[in-house]
Order: sequence, then structure tokens, then C-alpha cells
Amino acid sequence: MITIIANFDVKPSMAEDFIKCATDLTRETRKERGCLSYKVMHERKNTAKFTFIEEWLNDVAIEAHNNSKHFMCFADTVKPMLNKDIEITQYEKIPSVFF
Repeated sequence: MITIIANFDVKPSMAEDFIKCATDLTRETRKERGCLSYKVMHERKNTAKFTFIEEWLNDVAIEAHNNSKHFMCFADTVKPMLNKDIEITQYEKIPSVFF
């Protein structure tokens, strides 16, 4: 399993538009084969900073997601809403310490 953390720094005036786009993306992404979990959150003290926490079965599922129509549309639509580039980090669980 692969976990992806993606951080978005959104222009405050665009936060509501970003939420709509993120909601649409999440709805479609959760239907994808290999998507184990897909959550969107915002900071409690700065509601224009968002984090996506994604869990994927494997790299094939991630690749399919990244090439999906709904993901590409989301990426193009939100780009002008952002203050800076998206910060994306991928993680794998360490089997011996995961219970």
C-alpha cells in the first residue's frame, strides 16, 4: 500500500471554489480501482491550506488516477487558485512497526 500526502496552499478568496473542485475529484476518485482511501482536509487555523491523504493499492492504481480525466481536469482547474506548487510526498508502511 502507498500513502500520498498532497498539500495545497490556496488563495483565500478561492477556498470555496477549491472545495467544490476537491469534492468533485474525491467523489470520482473513490470509485477508482485501487483507491483504498481518499480524504481532503483543511487546517483548523487556516482554512485555505488543504491536505489530501490518499491510500492506493499500488503504483498502477496511482498511474491510472494521475491519467484519469477527472484528475487532469482538477489539476488544470485549481492551478490558478494556488499560491505555490503542490507539495506531494509518497510513503510506504514499514511492515515490522505497523499493527
